[in-house]
Amino acid sequence: MEQVFVVRRQDYFAGSWPQGYLPLAADAAQKILCDFVRLGLFVPRDEAEANPAWKQTIPYCVIRQPGRVFCVQRKAAQSETRLHNRLSIGLGGHANPASEPLDALFFRRVLDKELSEELFWEPLTAPEPRFIGLLNDDATEVGKVHIGLVFVVDLPQLGPAAPLLRVREVNKMVGGFRPLVELRTLWQDPLRFESWSRVLLEGGIAGDMAIPTNSRARAPRPQTPHPKKG
Repeated sequence: MEQVFVVRRQDYFAGSWPQGYLPLAADAAQKILCDFVRLGLFVPRDEAEANPAWKQTIPYCVIRQPGRVFCVQRKAAQSETRLHNRLSIGLGGHANPASEPLDALFFRRVLDKELSEELFWEPLTAPEPRFIGLLNDDATEVGKVHIGLVFVVDLPQLGPAAPLLRVREVNKMVGGFRPLVELRTLWQDPLRFESWSRVLLEGGIAGDMAIPTNSRARAPRPQTPHPKKG
């Protein structure tokens, strides 16, 4: 039975988690990852999916280039049926038990593994993903039991002759870089994009051209969650 890493809802924000994208300053970002590892636990996935008292931790990475973002569409072969055929600007997955220690780099290793399984990075030399905040949406059945750990990778603009980043798991998804202007109206359609991706597009995480400037919601100021002691 698959085991997934979760944190207890009640251990953070007094159980009332902020909705949407929560940017974190550098020190706060490092601290929350350490706190998650310290206070979290592995539980059976089928139990976690049915229990909103737990939040399954999902490293969720946005890959950007100037003026465009890597976008995928999930096929029916993926295990999460609630996300089939939805567009997404985030890549990642659940954290499962591993032989490596549970430490501050645990979620980075989870993300690296997911990206290597889902994408062909060669011959690109990708910079390291940067953790920039949390993503929460309790308005959906998926969101109630998950928390997104938002990472970004910024790639330089590639010339027309350069090989492109490609999807490896073509049986599960299709995708590639798409201009932000092309996504300007698509993100607002709940039938087209995953809710997490819509939140990040609205927050300007993909870039300022993702939506019209006068309609983009102002992102909250960086802050520090307050986990319980113990």
